[in-house]
Amino acid sequence: MPKDVDLIKEKVGVVDLLKSYVELIPAGKNFKALCPFHQEKTPSFFVSPERKMWHCFGCGLGGDVIKFVMLYEHVEFPEALKFLAEKAGLQIQTLNPAEQREFGVLYDVNEAAAAFYRQNLLRNQQVLAYLTERGLKPETMEEFKIGYATGGDDLVRYLIKNRYTVNDAMRAGLAQKNARGLIKDKFFGRIMFPIANQVGKTVAFTGRIVPGANGEDAHDAPKYLNSPETIIFNKSKVLYGFDRSKQAIAESKVVVIVEGQMDFLMSWQSGVKNVVAVSGTGLTEEHLLRLRRFADTVMVSFDKDEAGIKALERSLDYFHNFDFHVKVIDLGTFKDPADACRENPEFMKTALSWAKPALSYLMNVYFTSASYAEGDIPTKKRILRHVLSKIDTVKSAVEKGMWIGECSKLSGIAENDLREEMGNLSVEEIKDAPPEFISREDQADKQEELARKLVAVALTNKAFLDTLKNELEFLPEKFRTIVESGASADDGGVLELEASYLASSLDEKTIKKEFNDLLKRIKILSINETRSSLKKALREAESSEDEESISKLLTRFSDESKKLNDLKK
Repeated sequence: MPKDVDLIKEKVGVVDLLKSYVELIPAGKNFKALCPFHQEKTPSFFVSPERKMWHCFGCGLGGDVIKFVMLYEHVEFPEALKFLAEKAGLQIQTLNPAEQREFGVLYDVNEAAAAFYRQNLLRNQQVLAYLTERGLKPETMEEFKIGYATGGDDLVRYLIKNRYTVNDAMRAGLAQKNARGLIKDKFFGRIMFPIANQVGKTVAFTGRIVPGANGEDAHDAPKYLNSPETIIFNKSKVLYGFDRSKQAIAESKVVVIVEGQMDFLMSWQSGVKNVVAVSGTGLTEEHLLRLRRFADTVMVSFDKDEAGIKALERSLDYFHNFDFHVKVIDLGTFKDPADACRENPEFMKTALSWAKPALSYLMNVYFTSASYAEGDIPTKKRILRHVLSKIDTVKSAVEKGMWIGECSKLSGIAENDLREEMGNLSVEEIKDAPPEFISREDQADKQEELARKLVAVALTNKAFLDTLKNELEFLPEKFRTIVESGASADDGGVLELEASYLASSLDEKTIKKEFNDLLKRIKILSINETRSSLKKALREAESSEDEESISKLLTRFSDESKKLNDLKK
Protein backbone atom coordinates (compact mmCIF):
# COMPACT_ATOMS: atom_id res chain seq x y z
CA MET A 1 0.00 0.00 0.00
CA PRO A 2 2.91 2.52 0.42
CA LYS A 3 3.03 3.11 -3.37
CA ASP A 4 -0.71 3.84 -3.41
CA VAL A 5 -0.32 6.23 -0.49
CA ASP A 6 2.49 8.10 -2.24
CA LEU A 7 0.47 8.27 -5.45
CA ILE A 8 -2.58 9.69 -3.68
CA LYS A 9 -0.50 12.28 -1.80
CA GLU A 10 1.11 13.28 -5.09
CA LYS A 11 -2.23 13.59 -6.90
CA VAL A 12 -4.11 15.38 -4.09
CA GLY A 13 -2.40 18.70 -3.37
CA VAL A 14 -2.64 19.74 0.27
CA VAL A 15 -3.74 23.26 -0.68
CA ASP A 16 -6.32 22.03 -3.21
CA LEU A 17 -7.83 19.68 -0.64
CA LEU A 18 -7.85 22.03 2.33
CA LYS A 19 -9.32 25.01 0.49
CA SER A 20 -12.53 22.98 0.15
CA TYR A 21 -12.71 22.84 3.97
CA VAL A 22 -11.26 26.16 5.14
CA GLU A 23 -10.60 29.63 3.72
CA LEU A 24 -6.86 29.74 2.98
CA ILE A 25 -5.05 33.10 3.10
CA PRO A 26 -1.57 33.53 1.55
CA ALA A 27 1.23 33.89 4.14
CA GLY A 28 4.50 34.19 2.24
CA LYS A 29 5.20 30.89 0.51
CA ASN A 30 2.65 29.21 2.80
CA PHE A 31 -1.05 29.65 3.62
CA LYS A 32 -2.95 30.26 6.88
CA ALA A 33 -6.54 29.74 8.04
CA LEU A 34 -8.77 29.49 11.08
CA CYS A 35 -8.28 25.98 12.47
CA PRO A 36 -11.23 23.67 11.75
CA PHE A 37 -10.41 21.54 14.80
CA HIS A 38 -10.74 24.11 17.57
CA GLN A 39 -12.37 27.51 18.05
CA GLU A 40 -10.18 30.54 17.40
CA LYS A 41 -10.49 34.13 16.22
CA THR A 42 -7.06 34.59 14.63
CA PRO A 43 -5.48 32.09 12.22
CA SER A 44 -3.03 29.61 13.72
CA PHE A 45 -3.55 26.86 11.11
CA PHE A 46 -0.73 26.89 8.52
CA VAL A 47 -0.29 24.93 5.28
CA SER A 48 2.95 24.31 3.40
CA PRO A 49 2.43 23.34 -0.27
CA GLU A 50 6.18 22.75 -0.59
CA ARG A 51 6.27 20.17 2.20
CA LYS A 52 2.71 18.93 1.56
CA MET A 53 1.82 19.32 5.24
CA TRP A 54 -0.34 21.34 7.61
CA HIS A 55 -0.02 22.27 11.27
CA CYS A 56 -2.09 24.20 13.81
CA PHE A 57 -0.18 26.15 16.44
CA GLY A 58 -3.29 26.58 18.53
CA CYS A 59 -4.23 22.94 19.21
CA GLY A 60 -0.96 21.31 18.10
CA LEU A 61 -2.40 19.03 15.42
CA GLY A 62 -0.75 18.52 12.06
CA GLY A 63 0.08 16.07 9.29
CA ASP A 64 -0.57 15.36 5.62
CA VAL A 65 -3.74 15.17 3.52
CA ILE A 66 -4.56 11.68 4.80
CA LYS A 67 -4.31 12.75 8.44
CA PHE A 68 -6.55 15.76 7.72
CA VAL A 69 -9.29 13.61 6.21
CA MET A 70 -9.07 11.09 9.06
CA LEU A 71 -9.54 13.86 11.63
CA TYR A 72 -12.11 15.98 9.81
CA GLU A 73 -14.27 13.22 8.40
CA HIS A 74 -13.87 10.99 11.49
CA VAL A 75 -12.70 7.96 9.52
CA GLU A 76 -9.86 5.49 9.87
CA PHE A 77 -6.85 5.25 7.54
CA PRO A 78 -8.35 2.85 4.95
CA GLU A 79 -11.51 4.94 4.53
CA ALA A 80 -9.45 8.16 4.26
CA LEU A 81 -7.31 6.53 1.57
CA LYS A 82 -10.39 5.48 -0.40
CA PHE A 83 -11.95 8.95 0.00
CA LEU A 84 -8.84 10.66 -1.39
CA ALA A 85 -8.40 8.14 -4.21
CA GLU A 86 -11.91 8.91 -5.42
CA LYS A 87 -11.32 12.66 -5.03
CA ALA A 88 -8.12 12.39 -7.10
CA GLY A 89 -10.04 10.66 -9.89
CA LEU A 90 -8.11 7.45 -9.42
CA GLN A 91 -10.01 4.26 -10.07
CA ILE A 92 -10.38 2.43 -6.78
CA GLN A 93 -8.94 -0.56 -8.63
CA THR A 94 -5.65 1.36 -8.56
CA LEU A 95 -5.51 0.08 -4.99
CA ASN A 96 -4.77 -3.63 -4.96
CA PRO A 97 -8.07 -5.54 -4.41
CA ALA A 98 -6.23 -7.84 -2.01
CA GLU A 99 -5.13 -4.81 -0.01
CA GLN A 100 -8.70 -3.50 0.04
CA ARG A 101 -9.90 -6.82 1.40
CA GLU A 102 -7.06 -6.73 3.94
CA PHE A 103 -8.85 -4.09 5.98
CA GLY A 104 -12.46 -4.46 4.73
CA VAL A 105 -12.81 -8.05 5.93
CA LEU A 106 -11.74 -7.06 9.45
CA TYR A 107 -14.97 -5.11 9.96
CA ASP A 108 -16.99 -8.14 8.90
CA VAL A 109 -15.08 -10.63 11.03
CA ASN A 110 -15.45 -8.41 14.11
CA GLU A 111 -19.19 -8.11 13.55
CA ALA A 112 -19.43 -11.89 13.17
CA ALA A 113 -17.47 -12.36 16.40
CA ALA A 114 -19.77 -9.92 18.22
CA ALA A 115 -22.82 -11.93 17.13
CA PHE A 116 -21.15 -15.18 18.23
CA TYR A 117 -20.25 -13.78 21.65
CA ARG A 118 -23.78 -12.43 22.04
CA GLN A 119 -25.36 -15.84 21.47
CA ASN A 120 -22.93 -17.39 23.94
CA LEU A 121 -23.99 -14.95 26.64
CA LEU A 122 -27.69 -15.67 26.14
CA ARG A 123 -26.96 -19.37 26.72
CA ASN A 124 -24.86 -18.80 29.86
CA GLN A 125 -27.09 -18.19 32.89
CA GLN A 126 -24.17 -17.82 35.30
CA VAL A 127 -22.65 -14.89 33.41
CA LEU A 128 -26.05 -13.32 32.78
CA ALA A 129 -26.73 -13.50 36.52
CA TYR A 130 -23.39 -11.80 37.25
CA LEU A 131 -24.14 -8.92 34.85
CA THR A 132 -27.63 -8.56 36.27
CA GLU A 133 -26.17 -8.43 39.78
CA ARG A 134 -23.83 -5.67 38.58
CA GLY A 135 -26.93 -3.71 37.60
CA LEU A 136 -27.11 -4.14 33.83
CA LYS A 137 -30.58 -4.56 32.35
CA PRO A 138 -31.25 -7.01 29.46
CA GLU A 139 -32.09 -4.17 27.08
CA THR A 140 -28.74 -2.45 27.82
CA MET A 141 -26.85 -5.70 27.16
CA GLU A 142 -28.74 -6.07 23.87
CA GLU A 143 -28.23 -2.44 22.83
CA PHE A 144 -24.46 -2.63 23.29
CA LYS A 145 -24.11 -6.26 22.11
CA ILE A 146 -22.53 -7.47 25.35
CA GLY A 147 -21.38 -11.07 24.90
CA TYR A 148 -19.34 -13.90 26.37
CA ALA A 149 -16.25 -15.71 25.06
CA THR A 150 -16.20 -19.40 25.91
CA GLY A 151 -12.64 -19.81 24.64
CA GLY A 152 -10.81 -22.84 23.30
CA ASP A 153 -11.25 -22.66 19.52
CA ASP A 154 -15.02 -22.12 19.54
CA LEU A 155 -14.85 -18.72 17.80
CA VAL A 156 -12.24 -19.86 15.26
CA ARG A 157 -14.41 -22.81 14.23
CA TYR A 158 -17.49 -20.56 14.02
CA LEU A 159 -15.66 -18.07 11.78
CA ILE A 160 -14.35 -20.81 9.49
CA LYS A 161 -17.88 -22.18 9.22
CA ASN A 162 -18.97 -18.71 8.12
CA ARG A 163 -16.30 -18.61 5.39
CA TYR A 164 -13.69 -16.49 7.14
CA THR A 165 -10.10 -17.70 7.31
CA VAL A 166 -7.87 -18.40 10.27
CA ASN A 167 -5.66 -15.59 9.00
CA ASP A 168 -8.64 -13.19 9.12
CA ALA A 169 -9.27 -14.13 12.76
CA MET A 170 -5.62 -13.65 13.68
CA ARG A 171 -5.30 -10.30 11.90
CA ALA A 172 -8.40 -9.08 13.71
CA GLY A 173 -6.78 -10.00 17.03
CA LEU A 174 -9.44 -12.64 17.75
CA ALA A 175 -7.19 -15.70 17.56
CA GLN A 176 -3.56 -16.55 18.31
CA LYS A 177 -1.13 -19.45 18.42
CA ASN A 178 -0.61 -21.12 21.78
CA ALA A 179 2.68 -22.51 23.11
CA ARG A 180 2.14 -25.75 21.17
CA GLY A 181 1.54 -23.88 17.90
CA LEU A 182 -2.22 -24.50 17.87
CA ILE A 183 -4.64 -21.73 16.82
CA LYS A 184 -6.87 -20.80 19.75
CA ASP A 185 -9.31 -18.00 20.57
CA LYS A 186 -7.64 -14.97 22.13
CA PHE A 187 -10.48 -14.41 24.62
CA PHE A 188 -11.37 -17.20 27.06
CA GLY A 189 -13.97 -17.09 29.83
CA ARG A 190 -14.55 -13.35 29.50
CA ILE A 191 -17.47 -10.94 29.22
CA MET A 192 -17.05 -9.26 25.85
CA PHE A 193 -17.63 -5.55 25.24
CA PRO A 194 -17.54 -4.71 21.50
CA ILE A 195 -15.70 -1.46 20.75
CA ALA A 196 -17.12 0.54 17.84
CA ASN A 197 -15.48 3.29 15.82
CA GLN A 198 -17.14 6.65 15.37
CA VAL A 199 -19.48 5.42 12.64
CA GLY A 200 -20.62 2.45 14.70
CA LYS A 201 -18.58 -0.39 13.13
CA THR A 202 -17.17 -2.97 15.55
CA VAL A 203 -13.38 -2.73 15.39
CA ALA A 204 -12.19 -4.42 18.61
CA PHE A 205 -13.20 -5.89 21.98
CA THR A 206 -12.50 -5.60 25.66
CA GLY A 207 -12.85 -8.85 27.59
CA ARG A 208 -13.43 -8.95 31.37
CA ILE A 209 -12.74 -11.97 33.56
CA VAL A 210 -15.91 -13.37 35.14
CA PRO A 211 -15.39 -13.92 38.88
CA GLY A 212 -15.98 -17.56 39.74
CA ALA A 213 -16.65 -18.66 36.16
CA ASN A 214 -14.73 -21.43 34.40
CA GLY A 215 -11.98 -19.86 32.35
CA GLU A 216 -8.65 -18.21 32.84
CA ASP A 217 -7.28 -18.15 36.38
CA ALA A 218 -7.98 -14.65 37.69
CA HIS A 219 -4.67 -14.73 39.55
CA ASP A 220 -2.68 -15.38 36.39
CA ALA A 221 -4.63 -13.31 33.85
CA PRO A 222 -5.33 -9.58 33.66
CA LYS A 223 -8.79 -8.49 34.80
CA TYR A 224 -9.32 -6.75 31.45
CA LEU A 225 -7.89 -7.86 28.11
CA ASN A 226 -8.10 -5.68 25.01
CA SER A 227 -7.82 -6.49 21.34
CA PRO A 228 -4.40 -5.67 19.90
CA GLU A 229 -4.15 -2.71 17.54
CA THR A 230 -4.96 -3.53 13.92
CA ILE A 231 -5.28 -1.56 10.71
CA ILE A 232 -8.88 -0.71 11.71
CA PHE A 233 -8.33 -0.23 15.46
CA ASN A 234 -6.10 2.38 17.07
CA LYS A 235 -6.77 2.66 20.80
CA SER A 236 -5.53 6.25 20.90
CA LYS A 237 -8.38 7.28 18.58
CA VAL A 238 -11.38 5.25 19.77
CA LEU A 239 -13.50 6.13 22.79
CA TYR A 240 -15.96 3.52 24.03
CA GLY A 241 -19.56 4.57 23.38
CA PHE A 242 -18.74 7.73 21.42
CA ASP A 243 -20.61 6.47 18.36
CA ARG A 244 -23.78 6.39 20.49
CA SER A 245 -23.25 9.45 22.68
CA LYS A 246 -21.87 12.03 20.22
CA GLN A 247 -25.30 13.52 19.46
CA ALA A 248 -26.08 14.07 23.17
CA ILE A 249 -22.59 15.53 23.65
CA ALA A 250 -23.11 17.93 20.74
CA GLU A 251 -26.51 19.02 22.05
CA SER A 252 -25.34 19.63 25.63
CA LYS A 253 -21.79 20.80 24.76
CA VAL A 254 -20.72 18.74 27.78
CA VAL A 255 -18.92 15.38 27.81
CA VAL A 256 -18.69 13.13 30.87
CA ILE A 257 -15.53 11.02 30.77
CA VAL A 258 -15.43 7.76 32.76
CA GLU A 259 -12.79 5.05 33.00
CA GLY A 260 -14.34 1.79 31.81
CA GLN A 261 -17.16 0.03 30.00
CA MET A 262 -19.24 -0.68 33.10
CA ASP A 263 -19.03 2.96 34.19
CA PHE A 264 -20.22 3.97 30.73
CA LEU A 265 -23.02 1.41 30.51
CA MET A 266 -24.42 2.10 33.97
CA SER A 267 -24.29 5.88 33.40
CA TRP A 268 -26.00 5.48 30.03
CA GLN A 269 -28.62 3.19 31.53
CA SER A 270 -29.28 5.82 34.24
CA GLY A 271 -30.07 8.44 31.62
CA VAL A 272 -26.66 10.11 31.27
CA LYS A 273 -26.28 9.99 27.49
CA ASN A 274 -23.40 12.47 26.99
CA VAL A 275 -20.80 10.03 28.32
CA VAL A 276 -17.72 8.27 26.90
CA ALA A 277 -15.24 5.81 28.39
CA VAL A 278 -11.50 5.50 27.97
CA SER A 279 -10.62 1.86 27.45
CA GLY A 280 -7.17 0.32 27.17
CA THR A 281 -5.28 3.63 27.27
CA GLY A 282 -5.26 7.04 28.86
CA LEU A 283 -6.76 10.06 27.13
CA THR A 284 -4.84 11.11 24.05
CA GLU A 285 -4.73 14.26 21.94
CA GLU A 286 -6.69 12.39 19.28
CA HIS A 287 -9.47 11.71 21.79
CA LEU A 288 -9.64 15.31 22.97
CA LEU A 289 -9.52 16.67 19.45
CA ARG A 290 -12.62 14.68 18.52
CA LEU A 291 -14.44 15.62 21.70
CA ARG A 292 -13.61 19.32 21.31
CA ARG A 293 -15.53 19.46 18.05
CA PHE A 294 -18.67 18.49 19.99
CA ALA A 295 -18.20 19.95 23.50
CA ASP A 296 -16.60 22.81 25.38
CA THR A 297 -16.98 21.35 28.89
CA VAL A 298 -15.52 18.15 30.34
CA MET A 299 -16.74 16.44 33.51
CA VAL A 300 -14.49 13.95 35.31
CA SER A 301 -14.33 12.21 38.68
CA PHE A 302 -11.16 11.65 40.71
CA ASP A 303 -10.24 10.14 44.04
CA LYS A 304 -9.93 12.67 46.85
CA ASP A 305 -6.51 11.46 48.00
CA GLU A 306 -3.14 12.96 47.05
CA ALA A 307 -2.77 10.68 44.00
CA GLY A 308 -6.22 11.73 42.79
CA ILE A 309 -5.35 15.43 43.16
CA LYS A 310 -2.16 14.99 41.14
CA ALA A 311 -4.05 13.04 38.47
CA LEU A 312 -6.60 15.85 38.25
CA GLU A 313 -3.83 18.45 37.89
CA ARG A 314 -2.15 16.48 35.09
CA SER A 315 -5.44 16.16 33.24
CA LEU A 316 -6.15 19.88 33.70
CA ASP A 317 -3.04 20.82 31.74
CA TYR A 318 -4.18 18.46 29.00
CA PHE A 319 -7.79 19.66 28.90
CA HIS A 320 -6.86 23.33 29.03
CA ASN A 321 -4.60 22.87 26.02
CA PHE A 322 -7.81 22.19 24.06
CA ASP A 323 -9.68 25.06 25.72
CA PHE A 324 -12.05 22.83 27.70
CA HIS A 325 -13.78 24.08 30.83
CA VAL A 326 -13.29 21.30 33.37
CA LYS A 327 -15.66 20.24 36.15
CA VAL A 328 -15.18 17.63 38.88
CA ILE A 329 -17.89 15.11 39.75
CA ASP A 330 -18.11 14.25 43.45
CA LEU A 331 -19.07 10.57 43.81
CA GLY A 332 -19.35 10.81 47.58
CA THR A 333 -18.69 7.43 49.17
CA PHE A 334 -19.08 5.48 45.92
CA LYS A 335 -16.02 3.85 44.35
CA ASP A 336 -16.98 4.62 40.74
CA PRO A 337 -19.95 5.70 38.57
CA ALA A 338 -21.01 2.06 38.03
CA ASP A 339 -21.42 1.45 41.78
CA ALA A 340 -23.18 4.78 42.22
CA CYS A 341 -25.69 4.05 39.46
CA ARG A 342 -26.34 0.52 40.73
CA GLU A 343 -27.20 1.80 44.22
CA ASN A 344 -29.11 4.85 43.04
CA PRO A 345 -30.02 5.25 39.33
CA GLU A 346 -30.62 8.98 39.85
CA PHE A 347 -27.28 9.61 41.58
CA MET A 348 -25.21 10.46 38.49
CA LYS A 349 -27.71 13.02 37.21
CA THR A 350 -27.66 14.74 40.60
CA ALA A 351 -23.86 14.53 40.86
CA LEU A 352 -23.49 16.13 37.43
CA SER A 353 -25.77 19.01 38.39
CA TRP A 354 -23.61 19.59 41.49
CA ALA A 355 -20.26 19.29 39.69
CA LYS A 356 -17.80 22.05 40.58
CA PRO A 357 -15.23 23.68 38.30
CA ALA A 358 -11.94 21.82 38.71
CA LEU A 359 -9.91 24.95 39.46
CA SER A 360 -12.37 25.95 42.17
CA TYR A 361 -12.06 22.44 43.60
CA LEU A 362 -8.24 22.59 43.58
CA MET A 363 -8.09 26.07 45.09
CA ASN A 364 -10.30 24.94 47.95
CA VAL A 365 -8.00 21.96 48.52
CA TYR A 366 -4.87 24.12 48.63
CA PHE A 367 -6.08 27.27 50.37
CA THR A 368 -8.00 25.45 53.11
CA SER A 369 -5.06 23.14 53.82
CA ALA A 370 -3.01 23.38 56.99
CA SER A 371 0.08 23.84 54.80
CA TYR A 372 -1.28 27.16 53.54
CA ALA A 373 -3.09 28.32 56.65
CA GLU A 374 -0.21 27.57 59.03
CA GLY A 375 2.74 27.61 56.62
CA ASP A 376 5.56 30.13 56.55
CA ILE A 377 5.91 32.65 53.73
CA PRO A 378 8.05 30.42 51.43
CA THR A 379 5.49 27.59 51.77
CA LYS A 380 2.60 29.91 50.96
CA LYS A 381 4.48 31.32 47.97
CA ARG A 382 5.12 27.81 46.66
CA ILE A 383 1.46 26.84 46.96
CA LEU A 384 0.29 30.12 45.45
CA ARG A 385 2.65 29.83 42.48
CA HIS A 386 1.55 26.26 41.92
CA VAL A 387 -2.11 27.29 41.82
CA LEU A 388 -1.25 30.20 39.50
CA SER A 389 0.60 27.81 37.18
CA LYS A 390 -2.63 25.82 36.79
CA ILE A 391 -4.67 28.98 36.15
CA ASP A 392 -2.07 30.04 33.60
CA THR A 393 -2.84 26.96 31.47
CA VAL A 394 -6.37 28.26 30.82
CA LYS A 395 -6.51 29.46 27.20
CA SER A 396 -9.45 31.85 27.48
CA ALA A 397 -8.37 35.28 28.75
CA VAL A 398 -11.88 35.86 30.12
CA GLU A 399 -11.92 32.58 32.06
CA LYS A 400 -8.36 33.14 33.27
CA GLY A 401 -9.37 36.56 34.63
CA MET A 402 -12.29 35.00 36.50
CA TRP A 403 -10.00 32.44 38.16
CA ILE A 404 -7.50 35.09 39.20
CA GLY A 405 -10.39 36.88 40.91
CA GLU A 406 -11.42 33.65 42.66
CA CYS A 407 -7.81 33.00 43.68
CA SER A 408 -7.62 36.52 45.12
CA LYS A 409 -10.69 35.92 47.30
CA LEU A 410 -9.44 32.60 48.66
CA SER A 411 -5.80 33.56 49.16
CA GLY A 412 -6.30 37.12 50.36
CA ILE A 413 -3.81 38.43 47.76
CA ALA A 414 -4.75 41.37 45.51
CA GLU A 415 -5.54 40.52 41.88
CA ASN A 416 -2.86 42.86 40.50
CA ASP A 417 -0.24 41.17 42.67
CA LEU A 418 -1.39 37.74 41.47
CA ARG A 419 -1.18 38.83 37.83
CA GLU A 420 2.34 40.14 38.38
CA GLU A 421 3.34 36.90 40.11
CA MET A 422 1.87 34.88 37.24
CA GLY A 423 3.91 36.93 34.79
CA ASN A 424 7.06 35.90 36.65
CA LEU A 425 6.24 32.20 36.71
CA SER A 426 8.37 31.38 33.67
CA VAL A 427 11.49 32.43 35.57
CA GLU A 428 10.39 31.38 39.05
CA GLU A 429 9.60 27.81 37.98
CA ILE A 430 13.23 27.16 37.10
CA LYS A 431 14.82 28.14 40.41
CA ASP A 432 17.48 25.89 41.97
CA ALA A 433 15.09 23.65 43.85
CA PRO A 434 11.85 23.12 41.91
CA PRO A 435 8.73 22.56 44.02
CA GLU A 436 8.04 18.94 44.84
CA PHE A 437 5.26 18.75 42.26
CA ILE A 438 7.70 19.46 39.38
CA SER A 439 9.75 16.40 38.42
CA ARG A 440 13.07 16.29 36.60
CA GLU A 441 11.23 14.82 33.62
CA ASP A 442 9.10 17.97 33.56
CA GLN A 443 12.26 20.10 33.58
CA ALA A 444 13.62 18.20 30.57
CA ASP A 445 10.27 18.61 28.79
CA LYS A 446 10.38 22.34 29.55
CA GLN A 447 13.86 22.68 28.06
CA GLU A 448 12.72 20.89 24.89
CA GLU A 449 9.64 23.10 24.58
CA LEU A 450 11.65 26.30 25.11
CA ALA A 451 14.20 25.18 22.52
CA ARG A 452 11.48 24.40 20.00
CA LYS A 453 9.92 27.85 20.43
CA LEU A 454 13.32 29.55 20.31
CA VAL A 455 14.36 27.87 17.04
CA ALA A 456 10.98 28.64 15.48
CA VAL A 457 11.43 32.34 16.30
CA ALA A 458 15.02 32.25 15.03
CA LEU A 459 13.84 30.92 11.66
CA THR A 460 11.93 34.18 11.09
CA ASN A 461 15.15 36.18 10.83
CA LYS A 462 18.65 35.27 9.63
CA ALA A 463 20.21 37.53 12.28
CA PHE A 464 18.49 35.54 15.04
CA LEU A 465 19.70 32.31 13.48
CA ASP A 466 23.28 33.60 13.38
CA THR A 467 23.04 34.61 17.04
CA LEU A 468 21.74 31.19 17.96
CA LYS A 469 24.64 29.46 16.21
CA ASN A 470 26.87 30.94 18.90
CA GLU A 471 24.63 29.64 21.70
CA LEU A 472 24.32 25.99 20.65
CA GLU A 473 25.60 24.69 24.01
CA PHE A 474 22.25 25.60 25.57
CA LEU A 475 20.15 23.63 23.04
CA PRO A 476 19.24 19.92 23.02
CA GLU A 477 21.11 18.00 20.32
CA LYS A 478 18.30 17.71 17.75
CA PHE A 479 17.78 21.48 17.74
CA ARG A 480 21.51 22.12 17.30
CA THR A 481 21.30 20.06 14.11
CA ILE A 482 18.39 22.14 12.82
CA VAL A 483 20.19 25.43 13.55
CA GLU A 484 23.47 24.25 12.01
CA SER A 485 22.26 22.20 9.04
CA GLY A 486 18.81 23.50 8.25
CA ALA A 487 15.35 22.15 9.03
CA SER A 488 14.87 18.40 9.05
CA ALA A 489 12.00 16.81 7.15
CA ASP A 490 9.83 16.41 10.22
CA ASP A 491 10.62 18.79 13.09
CA GLY A 492 12.04 21.36 10.74
CA GLY A 493 8.93 21.35 8.59
CA VAL A 494 6.73 22.20 11.56
CA LEU A 495 9.24 24.78 12.80
CA GLU A 496 9.31 26.48 9.41
CA LEU A 497 5.51 26.66 9.43
CA GLU A 498 5.62 28.07 12.96
CA ALA A 499 8.07 30.72 11.77
CA SER A 500 5.53 31.70 9.09
CA TYR A 501 2.83 31.79 11.76
CA LEU A 502 4.90 34.07 14.01
CA ALA A 503 5.97 36.35 11.18
CA SER A 504 2.36 36.85 10.07
CA SER A 505 0.95 37.39 13.57
CA LEU A 506 3.60 39.48 15.38
CA ASP A 507 5.46 42.66 14.55
CA GLU A 508 9.25 42.78 14.30
CA LYS A 509 9.72 44.41 17.72
CA THR A 510 7.61 41.77 19.46
CA ILE A 511 9.42 38.91 17.70
CA LYS A 512 12.79 40.34 18.76
CA LYS A 513 11.63 40.62 22.37
CA GLU A 514 10.31 37.05 22.22
CA PHE A 515 13.64 35.78 20.85
CA ASN A 516 15.67 37.49 23.57
CA ASP A 517 13.30 36.35 26.31
CA LEU A 518 13.32 32.71 25.15
CA LEU A 519 17.11 32.69 24.81
CA LYS A 520 17.45 34.08 28.33
CA ARG A 521 15.03 31.53 29.77
CA ILE A 522 16.69 28.54 28.15
CA LYS A 523 20.10 29.76 29.34
CA ILE A 524 18.81 30.08 32.90
CA LEU A 525 17.30 26.62 32.74
CA SER A 526 20.50 25.11 31.33
CA ILE A 527 22.72 26.84 33.91
CA ASN A 528 20.46 25.70 36.74
CA GLU A 529 20.71 22.12 35.48
CA THR A 530 24.52 22.44 35.41
CA ARG A 531 24.53 23.86 38.95
CA SER A 532 22.35 20.99 40.17
CA SER A 533 24.81 18.48 38.67
CA LEU A 534 27.73 20.32 40.28
CA LYS A 535 25.98 20.27 43.67
CA LYS A 536 25.57 16.51 43.40
CA ALA A 537 29.23 16.09 42.42
CA LEU A 538 30.26 18.31 45.34
CA ARG A 539 28.36 16.15 47.82
CA GLU A 540 30.13 13.06 46.45
CA ALA A 541 33.54 14.77 46.59
CA GLU A 542 32.92 15.91 50.18
CA SER A 543 31.95 12.41 51.28
CA SER A 544 35.20 11.05 49.84
CA GLU A 545 37.18 14.06 51.18
CA ASP A 546 38.67 14.73 47.74
CA GLU A 547 39.97 18.27 48.34
CA GLU A 548 41.28 18.81 44.81
CA SER A 549 37.93 17.89 43.25
CA ILE A 550 36.08 20.03 45.80
CA SER A 551 38.19 23.05 44.88
CA LYS A 552 37.62 22.61 41.13
CA LEU A 553 33.89 22.02 41.55
CA LEU A 554 33.50 25.10 43.77
CA THR A 555 35.24 27.21 41.12
CA ARG A 556 32.97 25.89 38.40
CA PHE A 557 29.89 26.37 40.59
CA SER A 558 30.95 29.97 41.29
CA ASP A 559 31.41 30.62 37.55
CA GLU A 560 27.95 29.21 36.74
CA SER A 561 26.38 31.25 39.56
CA LYS A 562 27.97 34.42 38.19
CA LYS A 563 26.53 33.64 34.72
CA LEU A 564 23.12 33.13 36.30
CA ASN A 565 23.24 36.40 38.22
CA ASP A 566 24.32 38.30 35.11
CA LEU A 567 21.38 36.87 33.18
CA LYS A 568 18.86 37.80 35.85
CA LYS A 569 19.98 41.42 36.10
